[in-house]
Amino acid sequence: MADWSVWKALEDWRGRKHELDPLFAAAGIAPELDSMVTRVLVDLRRAPPTAPLVTGDKTRDEQEFGRFHEAYFRYYDDSLQKVESLLQHAWVPEAEPIAKEIRAELGRMRQAMQETPGKVPNFERLEVLLRHYVRLDHPQHPVPEGVLAERRRALVDVAGYPLLVQHAAAQTFSEMVPPLVTPEFRQQLQERIQAYLQTPWLQTRLVSQWFVTTVLDAALARKKRDATEDARILASMSRRWPTLSVWIPEFEQADQVWYLILVLITVSALFMEWWWVAVPMMIWLHLSLAAFRRERKEVEARRAQIVARAVTMKKVRDRFATNQTTPEKLAFQLRQLDERGEYFDDNVYALLRLHQHEA
Repeated sequence: MADWSVWKALEDWRGRKHELDPLFAAAGIAPELDSMVTRVLVDLRRAPPTAPLVTGDKTRDEQEFGRFHEAYFRYYDDSLQKVESLLQHAWVPEAEPIAKEIRAELGRMRQAMQETPGKVPNFERLEVLLRHYVRLDHPQHPVPEGVLAERRRALVDVAGYPLLVQHAAAQTFSEMVPPLVTPEFRQQLQERIQAYLQTPWLQTRLVSQWFVTTVLDAALARKKRDATEDARILASMSRRWPTLSVWIPEFEQADQVWYLILVLITVSALFMEWWWVAVPMMIWLHLSLAAFRRERKEVEARRAQIVARAVTMKKVRDRFATNQTTPEKLAFQLRQLDERGEYFDDNVYALLRLHQHEA
């Protein structure tokens, strides 16, 4: 997908999940609002109802004109109600002063229609206000320069970050983000989560789900790495037989060199009949072999434990990603899966608390 972009991915998700509509609206993007205004303006320009003919019967004429005035009011009030419905849609917060003027104008027009029934209201000011509301160009209520651009940037850089990670993970040689197991990625992810938690207008259940799923993906990647690297498993063991690799862990061939030296010393002592050296060295080598076998068994046992936890974590992740697990339950499960706090920090639980007890 050479033409892939975070913005395009967000728009695709918006087409599927209307939960993202308020986010785009806050950034000044709501094409449906423009369409609604156009339809309202067309309705306001419709020809008014025709007044009934005067029959000369005073009682009957009063009844007919009474019904006509009621129908006349409803005829235009339907359009005014559409305007009120339009104002309830998510939009740029800075447009609220314009919305207040529109509501005041609606009240004035309703009052005028009641005071002068049957007279076509003047919709000119309402039309002007509606256009200002959609275009955000009211001279008395301007939107601060750069606000919308900054929100769109936050929409891409913060809310769209999990989508970027998902796309990068699907590519074989992608360098869009650091590998999931690296400290650089963890730092980058924490920065995005912090920015998300500090930006209330971005906080929706869907985006929070994206972030938590990304955290779980990173934890799974680290689990897989921990299960495949013996050095990490050995480093987590509290009691180990003293070898050179314990003292110099960065030296990969430390144990081979260590035992080669010990064997050479033992063989040399045997040839030279230094029994006081050879016997302890042979005992030490025998004990080292037993310790090595014990460590291998413990490594395999711990590897199996890590794999089992990874399988459980994958199931938890998949259930949450498909909305089968509530944030409350997931928080409880994560604390069980990560008793030492190696994979999930306070920010993850803060994300889950954002939408607890929501239907």
